[in-house]
Amino acid sequence: MRALALVFITAGCGYRAGSFVGAHGPFVGFASTVGCLDIAVSRETDSAVGPVLAFDFGNRCAQPIVVDFEHARVEAVTADGQRVPLDPYDRDGDIVPERLDALLPGHEAIAYAADHPVPQVCIDLATIAHVAGTQWRCLVSR
Repeated sequence: MRALALVFITAGCGYRAGSFVGAHGPFVGFASTVGCLDIAVSRETDSAVGPVLAFDFGNRCAQPIVVDFEHARVEAVTADGQRVPLDPYDRDGDIVPERLDALLPGHEAIAYAADHPVPQVCIDLATIAHVAGTQWRCLVSR
């Protein structure tokens, strides 16, 4: 009985490749797969600092991977169509590349510093997973 309970608890914490479902339910936002990373991104209500992006993600592979929000390529698209790079608002230095163990999910919400309203934010999801190529997703303000 004890071994069965341990297996059930462990299974409930894992991530099943391609499911886009984490510990708190279905991933929210535009879902994509980049390398070993299943990821969904959504735009939350802007903060006083600037636009906020929320990420639900899971490692679909049997080995650990890097998830790197610090070096993610994020751009604001202005009302006249210009693209302006955005940096994460990270006053405490918490946003660093992290290792995500095999078959585990995660969630992050990050504000990006902007000194003007940002009608659209675009992010290259490939830069989060350190994979070749680009995979842009653009989100409008709420």
